[in-house]
Amino acid sequence: MKKSLLALAAIGFAGAAAAQSSVTLGGIVDAAYAHVSAGGRSASGITNSGINSSRLYFRGVEDLGGGLKAGFWLEGQLANDVGFGGSQTTGLDFRRRSTVSLMGDFGELRLGRDYTPSFWNTTVYDPFGTNGVGQAMTPGMMGAANAAANSGNAVRANNTIAYFLPGNLGGFSGQFQVGFGENTGGVKTNNYVGFRVGYAAGPLSAHYAYGNTKGATSAADVKYNNLAFSYDMGAVKPMFFWGQEKAGNGAKVTGMEFGLVAPVGAGELRAALSRYDVANSSNDWNKMALGYVHNLSKRTALYGTYARVSNKGAQVMAVSNNGLSAGASSAGGSSTGYEFGVRHAF
Repeated sequence: MKKSLLALAAIGFAGAAAAQSSVTLGGIVDAAYAHVSAGGRSASGITNSGINSSRLYFRGVEDLGGGLKAGFWLEGQLANDVGFGGSQTTGLDFRRRSTVSLMGDFGELRLGRDYTPSFWNTTVYDPFGTNGVGQAMTPGMMGAANAAANSGNAVRANNTIAYFLPGNLGGFSGQFQVGFGENTGGVKTNNYVGFRVGYAAGPLSAHYAYGNTKGATSAADVKYNNLAFSYDMGAVKPMFFWGQEKAGNGAKVTGMEFGLVAPVGAGELRAALSRYDVANSSNDWNKMALGYVHNLSKRTALYGTYARVSNKGAQVMAVSNNGLSAGASSAGGSSTGYEFGVRHAF
């Protein structure tokens, strides 16, 4: 009898808690057939994350009263083409995002592993969202000039504390973040500081971001600067992105991308043209991409993308996607790729 009463009490407590909080399970499964070629070689196969990153997430919010809320977000990568989690050798983890937050009229205070402010412009203002063969190959372009530079926080950073301005500022927004590297043995590697500020209201969206990552030595430090904007004219939404990555030893890469998204029937046309300049070098490269996404419903879409990289000097950049690669291009040569896939969100 005691066990039954305890069980009923537990159920009643859970029901009361549920009235004040909510938990959501969701994700994306994206798979495609892709073909890439470079340096006289080619590769074909099934890949994942052609237009959206495949993922599984758990997130929840609890209303604490008085306008204060607490929330969590745990999100892991899915390699659904091979049935594993974040990689082909490990199970599911939460390296995409793992945060806990306090939210209110003051904004949001967020702690954990998260995207860096200096990453956001590279995906928001890329018609291909840094996914698939069409992505603009930013961030992390510093590797073309200095392979020793620390690009560990080009997308996400560990051990971060972030503050987000409230969302009722008439379209103005701001994000400020500090990340602490593990600092093993007193070496301050992967420490990060950055911010992103901007405006988005009506058809106009414009943002500036800055980030600084510490390497094992000052020569490996990397500073990120990028500026981007878009304007939705209804029939077409043009985008522009300018970004620069500079290492502590003076190596520097500057990238520019012109993109557009245009609704066509039940889908949209996507196009991008980007150029990358390596300072004090002729080893530059260009990339063009063209794609179409056809929406079968609000959650399911079919898509196709074609991309081409043209290298200069001794540059060997190549088109690839999530491990499907034909290797590096021949010095100063070209590389192409295409993919056809399906994406389902749940």
